Amino acid sequence: MKTVLRSLTILVFVSALCIPALSECQEAGNTFSTKQALALIRVTNSTEHTIKFKTSSFGSLEEVIKLDQLDRDFGVVLNDSSSATVKDYRLAVVVASDGQHYQVSVRPGSGCAPGFFSNESGVIYQGQALGCPTP
Repeated sequence: MKTVLRSLTILVFVSALCIPALSECQEAGNTFSTKQALALIRVTNSTEHTIKFKTSSFGSLEEVIKLDQLDRDFGVVLNDSSSATVKDYRLAVVVASDGQHYQVSVRPGSGCAPGFFSNESGVIYQGQALGCPTP
């Protein structure tokens, strides 16, 4: 019961953060902004916790895309079962074989834009490739 309550708390918190950012994710163009990349990882985290709440295990990237319609809202194009392309960024979700853990990354396909990384804890980390100038 405690785990369910914690998962629901995380889900509500992450969802509240995602709603304002979602409208920014529908901008035109062939590049993804830092705000859009951050919104995508937030929505992915939220969706993973929704899947976990419903099925008792985290879901594959394909399940995340189907449940939250990321292909429509973000223009996600699935490459294989664990990776996708979103404009000039790469989205990857890797789920442990027992379904109790996952890791997600949203990183630029090239260049020095920041990447974002997270897992089932919901904490989002930002990183930049070595050799890139710091902002």
